[in-house]
Amino acid sequence: MINVSNSKLMQIAAIGGFIVVSTGFYLQNKLIEKVREMDYYKVAMKKLRSHPGAVYHLGEPIKDKRFKITDNENNYCDQKLARFKVPVSGTKDRGSYFFWAINEGDSWSLTKAELELKSKPDERLVIIK
Repeated sequence: MINVSNSKLMQIAAIGGFIVVSTGFYLQNKLIEKVREMDYYKVAMKKLRSHPGAVYHLGEPIKDKRFKITDNENNYCDQKLARFKVPVSGTKDRGSYFFWAINEGDSWSLTKAELELKSKPDERLVIIK
């Protein structure tokens, strides 16, 4: 039987925990990168950045932030539908950009998009009806 001190076991557990957390964080970032490369995401962000109302309220440049891939209520995608809530910010304000897209066979199209500003949480600016 091998005797291992409690402090050594704690070190091993800490290293193992660090590896698990780091791997999870890495895989989440890779998945977020994949979503950002999808056509529906690029089209949605282009639409937001070219919308006069969004530019006026947020200020330029409009940047998209890291969204929670684990938020299944707001962030979802399969082969037919996509919906996302993306944190965005500009020089004047920040908020959340909600968009919905549908796959029409060979391409994705946005069906709805709205911007919720931090300064006006009870209102949404309609980007696409």
